[in-house]
Amino acid sequence: MSGSAPPISRLYVVSLVGILCLVFMVSQFLRSSTGVIAPNLMDDLGLRPEGLGLLSGAFFLSFAFSQIPVGILLDRYGARVTMIGSVGIAVLGCFAFAFARNEMELTAARVLMGLGCSSMLMGPLMIYRRWFPAERFASLSGIQISLGTIGALMATAPLAFTTELFGWRESFMGVGVITLVLAIAMGFIARDTPPGMAPPPRSSETLRQSIGGTVEVARDRSVWPLFTMISCGYASFAAMQALWVAPYLADVHGLDLTARGHVLFGMTGGQVVGLFLWGYAERLFGSIKKPIMAGVVLSASILAILAALDHPPLWLVTTLFIVLGLNAGYTPLLLAHGRLIFPDRLAGRGITLLNFGNMTGVFALQALTGALIGLLWRSGVATEAGYRLTFASLALVLLAALAYYSTIRDTSSRAITERG
Repeated sequence: MSGSAPPISRLYVVSLVGILCLVFMVSQFLRSSTGVIAPNLMDDLGLRPEGLGLLSGAFFLSFAFSQIPVGILLDRYGARVTMIGSVGIAVLGCFAFAFARNEMELTAARVLMGLGCSSMLMGPLMIYRRWFPAERFASLSGIQISLGTIGALMATAPLAFTTELFGWRESFMGVGVITLVLAIAMGFIARDTPPGMAPPPRSSETLRQSIGGTVEVARDRSVWPLFTMISCGYASFAAMQALWVAPYLADVHGLDLTARGHVLFGMTGGQVVGLFLWGYAERLFGSIKKPIMAGVVLSASILAILAALDHPPLWLVTTLFIVLGLNAGYTPLLLAHGRLIFPDRLAGRGITLLNFGNMTGVFALQALTGALIGLLWRSGVATEAGYRLTFASLALVLLAALAYYSTIRDTSSRAITERG
């Protein structure tokens, strides 16, 4: 920030980061919220498992395909306006979900939620780019995602408690009201630039030129190794956390719902802590690429250990899952790497293109591993062996992506600052 700029109170900076983190918590809550209330939805509306799968996927697909237009809006109108508009759509999605009468209406509500949450990470990252020095971007990204992931924790036991107490419809009405209040607060607090700094120039590009900017980003050869890695990094963890850990614990170790919940809570809690700690890795390594590569190798190693062990003891499995959660904190560094390679005029479209890969990767890996494990079991492969082969396939996906990512140039925020 400029030396002539008026001083900004620490309270205001904390309020700014706080409200942006709270808004992102809503996104994390909504993407995870169907799991714990799935039996209620099946009982109340007669949903089948296939319908529940579509319900979950609708959020990720609408979120992913909205990333390109969100990037254009961020560059054209700024983060604050874009976020206020999208959070409003999320509020509508919460209310629509609460009043839905059938599978189609529930799915449409999930589509609205995905659209509404589409700027809740990219918008704050754009604001951090303007408010803070480049060397603090990675740590702020870690804080943003770490605190935001608390929303995923709220979608487990706390949502189950409110559903038991009030009902799932009333719970989502409450979430909609809370989200509306946060949107209003964000409108008062958030600004695209600090006081005293000239507002960022708004793009005067036509829609065709804006889309051309996205094409320009895609033509950069350094984007695709990064895109591939970001499509596999978080997605491999999400395939475990949201899909295979609970069935594995039930089928192989005989854990009931409560016990599985405890392990998943530890895994997700580890993720929250890890996201915070990994945010400082770039400063520690003096590089953005080295800590990412270290994180990928560790995740692939944990998956390989799980694949190699024949009916390992529960304490070891639980420890490995928690460490996998802690290690998942390296994934925001991939967005930080994108922040360092894109020019300012293309920053919004660049990081949203990467987030498109992030979200479509989640959908693709969940679908592919589901198809794989189903094929293995139908072919007569034993239950535990099917899980182990699936874990091995995720490890191989990570290593293949890492081999491609290793070709990208390294950089650091310190180097960017020195050049600028």
